Amino acid sequence: MSETRIVETRSLNVHLREAGEGRPGEDPVILLHGFPQTSHMWRHQLPVLGERFKVYAPDTRGYGGTDKPRVRLDRSLLARDLIDLMDALEIESARLIGHDWGGIIASAAALKHPDRFSRLGLIDTLVSVWITWGIHGYWFKAEPDAERFFETYHRAFIRSTFAGEDTPYGGPPESPWARVEGSEGSAALDGWDPSRFWSEEDVQHYEEAFADPGAWFHAIEYYRHCLPFHVAKPDPDARGGMRFEFRTSQQIAAMWHHPDLIFGHPEWANEFMTFAPEDWHLRFEKPVFYLFSPFLLPQAFAEGALPPDDYLPSGNPYADSFAHHFPDLRTRGAQCGHFIPEEAPERTNTLLMQFLQGEI
Repeated sequence: MSETRIVETRSLNVHLREAGEGRPGEDPVILLHGFPQTSHMWRHQLPVLGERFKVYAPDTRGYGGTDKPRVRLDRSLLARDLIDLMDALEIESARLIGHDWGGIIASAAALKHPDRFSRLGLIDTLVSVWITWGIHGYWFKAEPDAERFFETYHRAFIRSTFAGEDTPYGGPPESPWARVEGSEGSAALDGWDPSRFWSEEDVQHYEEAFADPGAWFHAIEYYRHCLPFHVAKPDPDARGGMRFEFRTSQQIAAMWHHPDLIFGHPEWANEFMTFAPEDWHLRFEKPVFYLFSPFLLPQAFAEGALPPDDYLPSGNPYADSFAHHFPDLRTRGAQCGHFIPEEAPERTNTLLMQFLQGEI
């Protein structure tokens, strides 16, 4: 069982779940959740990992029971939030695990503060390169489209995502959340039944958490301002061998509102978009584990089976970014949807325990 408390850091009051005791002198484990979840998403991992480690699972800034100050965000601030929490808990070094947005924060923290982490685990997330078919990354920058959507549909969005209910909204240009025929992301959802993984109690938890306007304000801030899109082009004379051309929110919004939808814009899916040019030259040299699903790497499951251990498709800038930043990388696949810790808890627990103990 896990316990909850509020931890006061230098900048936030952080709602925290914790489990286990760990061993003296051993690095604890920190679990960071993704969008649109809270630390509740780790309910299957906390008791299992807590049998061996001291484990902490905070709600990140703007989510769940953590403070929701309305300030402009960037990835460095979100990474700093984690360091401030570790300082408040008197943690010098930790094993860090992140899913989805938690993985983006975890990567930023590990790359910017490598001395504070001994291992890094990433689950269906991104490091510095955007997925070409991830049209929601463009939609979030189309102000005020996202604000209007969540003001009207915040509950329907959660119930569609976690209860499988029909959506009262459509796909592009209204939203990116309905299925788009022919897209890789939609194909990965064939046969997906969320009712198998989330009880009504789970759904209501996320529904109530996301009903707070401060939560969807932060969801928008995360995507709009913490993922500044740049077109990346190889340049041997540039630092790290790559030159970056910034795309303003207005330019990205114009792509979303293209007359032929975003798919008709010449830059969509034809340009290598990164959101972390300032980190391109950074490496985290310690052990890193990446667990991915067909949702983010559908081509890795082309044969309908799990990909081989330590496999990543080559020539894919998104996949290549992991090897670029993490030289000591190992990977595994999970045959499920995007929310791997909730949809495949047994595989997640087994692989995380093996990685955290240095067995893979």
